[in-house]
Parts: sequence; structure tokens; C-alpha cells
Amino acid sequence: MINIKKVHDAFVSNWIVFVAYVCVILAFRFWSDWSNFALWGNTLVQIGVAFFLLQLDHIFTIIRRRTLLPMLFYIILVGCNPIFNVSLKDSLAALLMMVNYLFLFQTYQKPDSQLSALNISLILVLGSLFWSQFLLFFPIFWIGFNRFHSFNLRVFLASLTGIVMVYLFVFSWSIYQKDWMLFLSFLPKPKEIFSISEPNLSNYEWISLGIILFTYIFAGFNLFVVSISEKIKTISFLKYLYVSSFFIFAMAFVQSEYRSYWESIAYIPIALVLAHYFTLTNKLYVKILMLIFLLTLLIIRFLQYFSA
Repeated sequence: MINIKKVHDAFVSNWIVFVAYVCVILAFRFWSDWSNFALWGNTLVQIGVAFFLLQLDHIFTIIRRRTLLPMLFYIILVGCNPIFNVSLKDSLAALLMMVNYLFLFQTYQKPDSQLSALNISLILVLGSLFWSQFLLFFPIFWIGFNRFHSFNLRVFLASLTGIVMVYLFVFSWSIYQKDWMLFLSFLPKPKEIFSISEPNLSNYEWISLGIILFTYIFAGFNLFVVSISEKIKTISFLKYLYVSSFFIFAMAFVQSEYRSYWESIAYIPIALVLAHYFTLTNKLYVKILMLIFLLTLLIIRFLQYFSA
């Protein structure tokens, strides 16, 4: 008879189980292409994002228990879909967003958060130089400042200052190079930022996304409806991540051309919210749901690999 509780605890905090599961995921990725250095680089950045997510949890004590689930879930979510094997840029975008979450969470109930607002702004604008959609995250972070009681005129102006600083530098560089087209080439293009393209997903991808969303809705029900014993600060973080992740995830369908970017970023809050839900909820059906979730994603990745 399988002891569900012991299996669950092993996934939550056992490094051996964690490494074994991750190795299985990565084996599918590298099975026929071990010498692809670009793929290795992309994978290392994704592991770095997962590690920083685990550190984010430790710094702000979002999950009141030692757990590896934030790191495990992120690696599984990006590792179980081949679209994240292709481009290094989407992983770098997720890494930049991970840093921004760190700056944002530091502003909780701190009205003098101009420096954090400036840092977030600089990262978003610099990121927009290789992916214009980074600029769409400004309202999301302003909402975050407001949610964490740190938004005011000074914080807003600090955000605008970051935008001006980057484009002023690019403008000065274009003058130095005597090339006006250089400056114009870096300006955001509305047609690109607000582009719309129809989703083009395989059957396996639809099933995988359906399982992720179904499980995530369960976690949201626990967060918004069920009375959970948590600090107000932690609840504020989790609710902000939960709501904002739906906007980010929706953009992956609206702009399927950039789906790998949007999803790699959306999986950061999704992984943390799911980790909180599956680590601290002691009901048996939740532990079973987590094991089914992990097993199903692994099976889908297995089927994707052998049907390719």
C-alpha cells in the first residue's frame, strides 16, 4: 500500500527525489542532442530562474516550511514543453522578471520605494530593447506597488525616470554615432507590442495547459475562498501573483508568436502559488492531486518525445 503522505513529503523536501525527477525531465530534452551548447545555456538559465524563485520564497518566507516545490514546479512547467528548448531570450526574460519580483516585494508598506521603482523600470526598459512587450508590464508593477501600499507620486515618477534614462542614453549614443536611425530602431513599435496572432497548439499542449489551469484554479479557490492561516503580507503577495499571472497567461494566447516568452514568465507566479498550496494544505485529496499533476505532466512529455 502506497503511503501518500510519505511520497508527498519526499517531493516537498527530499533533494534526492527532486534531483531524480528533474534528471528525468532533462533527459527528454537532451536525449538526442547532448552536444547542443545553446540548449545547455538555455537550460542553465531556466534552472537559475528556478533557484532564484526558491530564494525569493526563503527571503520573504512565503511558504512557512522548508520546501523544494517552487523550484521543482518551475523546472517541470518549462521542462515539459519543447517550446522552451528553442530560444535563450525567453529564459532571459523570465530571469529579468524574477529580479523585478524581488525588488517589488521589498516595497511592501514602504512608501519611500523610489529606488526599487527605478530599478524595476530600468530592467523593463532594457528588456524591451530585445522584447518590446516588456513595456506592458509597467501597469502590472504599478498595481503591485498599489497593492503593497507603496504607490505614490514619487514612486510613479521614479518609474518614468527609468524610461527617460534608457532612451536618453540611446539618443546620446545615436548622436555620437551620427546615426539617427539607431535611435529610431530602438523606439517601441506599437504594431509589434499590441500584435495579435492565433494560438497554434498541439493536442498534447492543450491537454497540458488544461491540467495546469485546472490545478491552478483549485489553488486559487483555496487562496480566495477558503480561510487560510497566513500573514496578511503573505496573502497579499500570493493574491497579487495569482491575479497577475492570469493576465500574463492570457497574453500567451493573444500573442502566440511570443508564447514562449509569456509562458516562461507566467510560470514564475504559477509555480510559487502551486508550491504554497501543495506544501501547506494537509488534506489527503490535495496530496493526491499533486502527485497526479506531476505524473501527468511527465507522461505527456514522454508522449510528446516519442510522437515527435
